[in-house]
Amino acid sequence: MTVRRLIIAVGAALLVAGLIGLLAPVSVSDGNGHNIGCGNAVATDLSAARNANDNSGANIPILNQVVPHTDYVAQCQSAVGSRRTWTIPLTVLGIIAIAGTLLMARRGAPRAGI
Repeated sequence: MTVRRLIIAVGAALLVAGLIGLLAPVSVSDGNGHNIGCGNAVATDLSAARNANDNSGANIPILNQVVPHTDYVAQCQSAVGSRRTWTIPLTVLGIIAIAGTLLMARRGAPRAGI
């Protein structure tokens, strides 16, 4: 296996892993064994988190924070942000590795007839 093929294979693996990470669903736990869907890293869907906030009373202002409450919208935004933090660079690295190797192969190839 040549170095170019190895770089293309690694780049393709990075690209596939990044795309799967971008498209896989993101969810947070509500503490009762249920998951609240947050969409994915490409398109965030906070409707389930807003409904969970409404049901738990997280939107009710509490004087001096006597009763702790969970903000599921903030947790979803954090989880989606964390997912984007590693999937976007992984995808970009895969694209750069594949494109760079293919462009170098075209430039470095000897021209026929010269």
